[in-house]
Amino acid sequence: MRLTFSAMHRNAQEGIESASTRLMDLQRQVSTGKRVELPSDDPSAILGSIGEHNETAAIDQYARATDTVGSRLAVVDTVLSDLIVQIERAQVSAASARGSSKTQVQREAAAVELEAIRDTIFSDITSSFNGTYLFSGTNSTVPPYSRGPGGVISAYAGSATEMFVDVDQHRAVKMAFDGRQLTQGSDPQDIFVEFESLIAAVRAGDDAGIDAGMEALGRMFDRVSTAQGRVGADLRTIDEQKLRLDELRRASARRISALEDTNMAEAITEMAQADAAYRAALGAASTVTRLSLMDYLR
Repeated sequence: MRLTFSAMHRNAQEGIESASTRLMDLQRQVSTGKRVELPSDDPSAILGSIGEHNETAAIDQYARATDTVGSRLAVVDTVLSDLIVQIERAQVSAASARGSSKTQVQREAAAVELEAIRDTIFSDITSSFNGTYLFSGTNSTVPPYSRGPGGVISAYAGSATEMFVDVDQHRAVKMAFDGRQLTQGSDPQDIFVEFESLIAAVRAGDDAGIDAGMEALGRMFDRVSTAQGRVGADLRTIDEQKLRLDELRRASARRISALEDTNMAEAITEMAQADAAYRAALGAASTVTRLSLMDYLR
C-alpha cells in the first residue's frame, strides 16, 4: 500500500508530539525530583502514596499529642515533687510542736510555718498549664480549690473524671488529674481541713491532735508518691513513644519517596534518550516536508 503525503505528514507530526510529550515528562521529573504528581502519572503508585500520606498524618497527630502531654506531665511531676517536699516539711514542723516542754512561742512558730506550708500546697494543687488547671479533672477551666472570705479554702470544685490523651493506637496517657484523689483520697476530710485541725492542735499543745494531723499528712504523702510514680512511668512511655514515632515517620517518608520520587540517574539517562528520539522525529518530519512531486513519481 502506497502512503500519501498527508499520511506521512500526519505520522511525522504524531511522532514529534509523542517524543515531545515523553521528553517534557522526563524534564519535569528531573527538575522537580518527582516521578508522580498526578493520578494519571501512575495510578497504582498514587493509591499507595495516599495511604502513606494518611499514615504520616496520623503519626504527626500522635507526635503533637505526645509533645503536648509530655510538657504537661513534666509540670505535673514538678508539682508533685514539691508537694512531697511540703508534706515532709509539715510533718517536721508538727513534730517539733509535740511534748509538754514546748513553749507557747515555739508552738506558735510551728503553727505559723504550717500555715505557710498549707498555702504552698494550695498553690501547688491549683497549678495550671497553658490556661487549664492540672488537678481539676475534665473540669479543667475551673480551679480545683479557691479561697473564700477570711481565707477559708473551699471544697473540691473540679471533676472526679480524669482526662486521657491517645499517644498511639493502643496507649493513652492521663493529662488531667482528680485533685481530690491527692488531697483526700478515702479520708473523710481533705488535707486543708486536716491542716486547720493540725494548726489548732499545735497552738493548743494537743499531742493527740498533732498525731492525727501527722497521720493525715502521711496518707497524703503516700497518695502523692503513688501518683508521681505513675506520672514518671508515663513520662518514660512518652520518651519511648517519641523515638518510635520518629522512626515510623522516617520509614513512611522512605516509602513515599520510593512511590513518588524520581530515580535521578535513570531519569537523566531516559531524558537523553528521549531528547535523541525527539530530534530524530524532527529530522524525519523535516525530510517529509522537503519531498517534492518528482520524489513520488519515481
